[in-house]
Amino acid sequence: MTRSVHHPHYQEFLALLREARQASGTTQIELAERLRNRQVFISKIERGVRRLDVIDLFEYCDAAGIDVIALLRRLKRRLTRIPKPRLGKLAVHAPRPPRRKPRRPRA
Repeated sequence: MTRSVHHPHYQEFLALLREARQASGTTQIELAERLRNRQVFISKIERGVRRLDVIDLFEYCDAAGIDVIALLRRLKRRLTRIPKPRLGKLAVHAPRPPRRKPRRPRA
């Protein structure tokens, strides 16, 4: 698993989250008020500056009037269309050949 906010899958999640909020007719300011927070907090979430855990996701969706299960189903469908990058912690790389020490000439 990767924890990078720059990972294509996480970026797709953020795009879907923004789209769902906008489709619900909720502004960042309205959402922030419902969550008893500031608009900057919502902006940071949607830009990927602040990561969401599962509890935050449920609270965000509940406050925006988004069905979290439907959101996750849409995300799963979208992610199957995005190729998985080889970059990250779990990337599989070919093993390097062992390094040989240079031989010293005999005196």
